[in-house]
Amino acid sequence: MRIDFWSALLLIVIFQGIFLISVLLFSPKKRIRKENTYLVGILLVLIWFMLEFFSIRQRLHIPFSIFYGTRYGSWFLLGPLSLFYFKSMVDQQWKPGLKEILHFLPFLIFVAVLPLFVDDIINKRQVDYGMLSVFDHRKKVISPIQYVYAVVFIAQFIHLGFYLFRNLYIIQNYSRALRFEYAYIEPALRWVKLFNRILLVVVVFSSLFLYLLLVTDIYRRHLDYIYVLPTGVLFYVIGYYLMNAEWQPIQLKKEKYAKSTLKLQEVATYVQQLKDLIENEKIYLNSKIRLDDVAKMMDIPSHHVSQIINEHFNSTFFDLINSYRVEEAKKRIQLHPEYTLLRIAFDAGFNNKTSFVNAFKKFDGNTPSAFRKAVVHAN
Repeated sequence: MRIDFWSALLLIVIFQGIFLISVLLFSPKKRIRKENTYLVGILLVLIWFMLEFFSIRQRLHIPFSIFYGTRYGSWFLLGPLSLFYFKSMVDQQWKPGLKEILHFLPFLIFVAVLPLFVDDIINKRQVDYGMLSVFDHRKKVISPIQYVYAVVFIAQFIHLGFYLFRNLYIIQNYSRALRFEYAYIEPALRWVKLFNRILLVVVVFSSLFLYLLLVTDIYRRHLDYIYVLPTGVLFYVIGYYLMNAEWQPIQLKKEKYAKSTLKLQEVATYVQQLKDLIENEKIYLNSKIRLDDVAKMMDIPSHHVSQIINEHFNSTFFDLINSYRVEEAKKRIQLHPEYTLLRIAFDAGFNNKTSFVNAFKKFDGNTPSAFRKAVVHAN
């Protein structure tokens, strides 16, 4: 066995994945979080893919055909596991029911069941030159089941792509809901988006690989790296950002304003009460302020506070709080232009510089640094 640079890189990625799984399983704080159960499942599947790829590159013979799962459709696992991870992330009360088993039906049929009862599912040519070699122009004898599994090989990547686009929809709804309930959004949300996008890159690169294979009619093993290496990057995104993330809970079922019990004669009082909390008590200086916190201060349901903000301030809770933070930051810059922008951001209620810059550009049209330069120049 000869270990070249790329093989060594694969081994590093594999050991990184094993290390992450051990942390998730043996750390009590991480083990109790339900979404990490699915994260472990995703890692196990990715490690399986990496080991399979490594053994093929090194021409190792593993006596269990199921080990070479990609040939049978093992990628059918990744889509449902990622969906379950995202669902448990956005809804901490979500639990998979019996119908969720249907998501794993393609994997169970093509990987777990059929290979036990059907012989010669994969021929030697498919093993040596790739699953799609059944479609080339060379003379060969191919059974119907071998054609089926060549199609399954393609279908597993399309299947994963479908789930990843579905995950994007879940993330967008979650992000939108956070803006109604929180004045800040955890940076981890950016990394879960990146996680999903990298998986999409894997699918796109896999499609590119399959296209090149069909067009050139030549199987080049080194082309496998175009979809294997992005898979390895996922381990690092998971390891350094996702497994430590604390997801913010949201109310998934909101009251419809048409059925609201908020009385019209009370609205003006609540609007003034909310203004007092923001403008006089400056609740926006609390970087962790939530819609529920404001509702408790006003002694009304949170959906009434949300309704007041939407209908009478024409805004979301996220934007309303951040607009006041930007005005506060502008005042502080004018008073103390010598202060660092990071200090200004924290003093105004932001919990990171990125959120500060984005909000400043949205509500003022300039960056904080440009605004400060204008202040210094004017003085």
